[in-house]
Amino acid sequence: MTIRRILPAFMAIFITFTLFFAYIDLMTSHPRALTADMAARPNSGIRNIILMIPDGTSIGGITLARWVKSYDAATGTVDPTVQLNMDSMASGLIRTWWTDGDIIGAVVDSAPAGTAMASGVKTNDNYIGIDVNRNPVDSVLHAAIRSGRSTGLIATSNIQHATPAAFSAHHYNRRAYYDIAAQQISAGIDVLMGGGRQFIDIDDARAAGFTYITTREEMKNHQKGRLLAMFADNAMPYDIDKVDEPSLAEMTHNAIRILSQNRRGFFLMVEGSKIDWAGHANDPVGLVSDILAFDRAVGVALEFAKNRRDTMVIVAPDHGTGGITMGNRDTCRNYSEMSVNQFVSPLARASMTGEGIVHKFDQGRTNLVHVVCEYYGICDLTPAEIAQIRAASDRDMNRTVGPMMSRRAYIGWTTHGHTGEDVQLFSYLPGGSRIVGTIENTDIARIISGIWRLRLNQ
Repeated sequence: MTIRRILPAFMAIFITFTLFFAYIDLMTSHPRALTADMAARPNSGIRNIILMIPDGTSIGGITLARWVKSYDAATGTVDPTVQLNMDSMASGLIRTWWTDGDIIGAVVDSAPAGTAMASGVKTNDNYIGIDVNRNPVDSVLHAAIRSGRSTGLIATSNIQHATPAAFSAHHYNRRAYYDIAAQQISAGIDVLMGGGRQFIDIDDARAAGFTYITTREEMKNHQKGRLLAMFADNAMPYDIDKVDEPSLAEMTHNAIRILSQNRRGFFLMVEGSKIDWAGHANDPVGLVSDILAFDRAVGVALEFAKNRRDTMVIVAPDHGTGGITMGNRDTCRNYSEMSVNQFVSPLARASMTGEGIVHKFDQGRTNLVHVVCEYYGICDLTPAEIAQIRAASDRDMNRTVGPMMSRRAYIGWTTHGHTGEDVQLFSYLPGGSRIVGTIENTDIARIISGIWRLRLNQ
């Protein structure tokens, strides 16, 4: 065969392979919009999955937190170009409804919402890891353990609270913390971080192979092996109130450091738990504090993912709480007079939540006017407000002073409970792809199990 005949055939083969590899590079190097069905297909390139749940977070809270982050107290100005780490991942919406088999519920509790995301099963209020007939259902965490992957759970509440419990236990009562703790210890999880040590039998944990620690330094020094890191008897403080406790970002970093030693990969669930609690209290200070702390943890996960080509990060609120709005009854007729500063500057003056300032009161709360001014940023308390603060229990202080701050910052609330609107989905896949559209909360489990070919039927 002559060179004249060989050359065209060679060129055709060369062009074919060039186009093929260009296509492969395009598919792996450039962002793609993936539906839930597309995202749930097996993907051998995804070794690690980090699911991050900002409990009770609605778009109103995210918006307010972003503005507070952009505020410069020294100059009294805001920078509208400032973004959250989550902003680069915004991709869709999540429906949050629940069912007990007979009715469709509009406003979901964290237990069935967590179960939906963990197991792909809609279930009843207060149920964790069980269906409407109280049959245990499999979770992506348990399936990941069976597949040989490492697993971890992080929460700023007690680790036995509804969301982490839904991934790691089975019970008809979300508040059965001692039973849930025992199931978590025996489940084969590699890393448990957060609060809730009062509910754990430490001897049982050590017998199960956990190293038990209680401080930030111990966490940083732990190199490998199973880790039980308990930083509070019950819930951890709000981020703005912390003294020696690690931040959610620090816990996320160290969990990833430990779990990523497994060559088969890992599953990590990270919950910003007390965003929800601040919403229940109608407390904008606690809410913004912990949304921003959660977003910093998202930054840690996103940096890890972007430095590799094998990690997916999903941020998925379970529901909204409180119905927070920038704007209340006092702002309904004077939009042209309302600057962003009027919403955020009162919040920026607070250096503690109501939960934090109770530790600054003297025995009779005779110093409450000074404490609230110095640490909570309200220096014009009315006699009625002073009486309210004096009468409030320590436990109810956020619920007492939160609405006082809200009125001064023109923040509106619709309820002290959960709300039924769709919540925002954020996602990052290798190559910068996104999961787009309006999905069900059960699709979270379907996507994770589909990517890894996990069978949620045991």
